Amino acid sequence: MMIHSTSTARLLLVDDEVSNLCLLQNILNRMGYREIEMLTDPRGIFTTIENFQPDLLVLDLNMPHLDGYTIMQHLGKRTPDEFIPVLILTADATPHAKRRALAAGASDLLTKPFDTSEAIMRIRNLLEMRALHRQLRDKNESLEVKVAERTRELRDAQRQIVAQERLRAFSEMAGGVVHDFNNTLMSIIGYSEILLQDDGLRANPEVVHEFLTIMNTAGRDASHVVGRLRDSYRPREDSDVFLPVDLNKILEEVVPLTQPKWRDQALASGRVISLNFDLEGIPNILGNAAELREVATNLIFNAVDAMPAGGDITLRTRKDGEQVVWEVEDTGTGMTEEVRMRCLEPFFSTKGEKGTGLGLSMVFGIIKRHEGIVEIESVPGYGTLFRVRLPATMNVFRPATEKPSSLGRSLHVLLVDDEPVNRDILSKYLLGDGHSVVATVNAHEAMERFRVERFDLIVTDHAMPGMSGLQLAADVRRIRPDQAIILVTGFSDPTRMPGELPEYVNLVLSKPVPQSELRRAVAAACAPEPEALAAPCLS
Repeated sequence: MMIHSTSTARLLLVDDEVSNLCLLQNILNRMGYREIEMLTDPRGIFTTIENFQPDLLVLDLNMPHLDGYTIMQHLGKRTPDEFIPVLILTADATPHAKRRALAAGASDLLTKPFDTSEAIMRIRNLLEMRALHRQLRDKNESLEVKVAERTRELRDAQRQIVAQERLRAFSEMAGGVVHDFNNTLMSIIGYSEILLQDDGLRANPEVVHEFLTIMNTAGRDASHVVGRLRDSYRPREDSDVFLPVDLNKILEEVVPLTQPKWRDQALASGRVISLNFDLEGIPNILGNAAELREVATNLIFNAVDAMPAGGDITLRTRKDGEQVVWEVEDTGTGMTEEVRMRCLEPFFSTKGEKGTGLGLSMVFGIIKRHEGIVEIESVPGYGTLFRVRLPATMNVFRPATEKPSSLGRSLHVLLVDDEPVNRDILSKYLLGDGHSVVATVNAHEAMERFRVERFDLIVTDHAMPGMSGLQLAADVRRIRPDQAIILVTGFSDPTRMPGELPEYVNLVLSKPVPQSELRRAVAAACAPEPEALAAPCLS
């Protein structure tokens, strides 16, 4: 089927013999070709090609000034992106001439004198080839446009998917933090309400002290939960302080912290769960007590969730060579091998909407940071055993009770915090240590007091409306370069606060701030020989 049109096909005929050109033109005209240009002087061929844009070039080989071989050699260089077929008309029928012509770029050859029918067929075939090339070129260009459009669509879709996945991951991680915060707050709220409602218990100092100790421990542990997103798989760093820890004591402390879930909530749902100890004498391990309590809490909660009909949880410890082995075993539903292999992965959960898939991955991250390993044994229908192996320390000493840092003198302190609760707690900390305090609600008010009053120390929050704590510190230092300043921040890592680094302060404290930590910071910032600016952050 012919795909080119004889009425629109453009042919350029080049021959120094006018008779040959006239003969060929007559033949082509009879076949319906009307767009024909002829040249007897080949020197104007490239200008004609540029202007006429032929679909076929019929070319003699031997011509004065510029032969056919030279024309073909330059044609490809001048029109690299355009295929123009070349039909050679030559009286030289030798094999050498044909090979040379084809090597120079000829598409086909026709020897003189030529047969009219053969010439028409060869011209038609070359024009068909030209039309096919143009169709292919047009389709390639169209395909390139479609590929570019599709690529843009895929990139847009990918960006949307990545954004959605980030939001989903953030939502799930936030859900995990909220889940653990609620568990911690259960201890704090529960024991505080018991004290508030029962006058008899409040009259018993031992019970009050016990409840307050549990609440204080839960609150301190909650402060570590906010750092989980950063710390889940963070390797141990030089700045991490690991102290000798009695693991048996950790497990005993966790029992009252988790009691609302394994006893109270279980009984409310018709389940009876027993928590049993099988603790042997073991050496200390080096670790972070708050993080290890969080591990124990999550393993106990995981065991409770795995016993919908109730059952037993056993906490077990023993020494195995140079390791301390700690086990949490339940008599619950157990796990399949596939679930057992994946249960430590972040966001993997078999609890549906009730689970976040973060508890066990957090356990893995903390134990890895303590240079330990987690082993899991489980049989569907018979329960699960989580075994944690941690390196024992032969250093069995217990650290001496820390004595409160003391300056031996009372300070006049300017306190700046826009949050009433934080301001009240820090103020009571300082007043309790014998210091006088001027409490202000923002940096502007603090600057007004600073300009008219002399202070030994400024304790300022960082994130405040209008002017941040760092901006306040910079303004203060421009007036009084030796002013002692402590910055308090809610960022989990003070060295990564947005904006300026804390170069205008002596020390940085992370919220929540225990009284003992504030006491040490005050002593360090206001020592007789003040420490250099930008001292290492306390945490």
